[in-house]
Amino acid sequence: METKIRKTAKPSIYFSVKQKHTIIKDYLSSGLPKQKIWEKYTGDKKEKGKLLKFMRQLGYIEGDIVKKPVSFFMDLPTTNKPQVAPVRNETSHKTNQLEQELKDSRLREQAYLVMIQIAERDLKIDIRKKSFTK
Repeated sequence: METKIRKTAKPSIYFSVKQKHTIIKDYLSSGLPKQKIWEKYTGDKKEKGKLLKFMRQLGYIEGDIVKKPVSFFMDLPTTNKPQVAPVRNETSHKTNQLEQELKDSRLREQAYLVMIQIAERDLKIDIRKKSFTK
């Protein structure tokens, strides 16, 4: 029978508030990277965001993180929010955008028509439906 060797987990390290302050002050004053400071105080090479967490906890950095919403999920419909009338600038911007899209689609249509004409003329391929067919 084979015996499997289990890796033992490292014990978690607890820092008092005073120790956290000294670590953060050392980091801010020394100019060394967080990993070097963490290795100096714990012996571990990977810091894994603990210093940033300490800085947020103790007020060195504001704790509110603005996370971007995931863009590939659909937004949930909003309820109980009154509809606000759009501002003129928004509507004019939207109409300008729609007009530009209309111009682009007309140009695309022209390009397709030219491509069809060239294909029918040069390659002798019938692409358009003839009027006498059903």
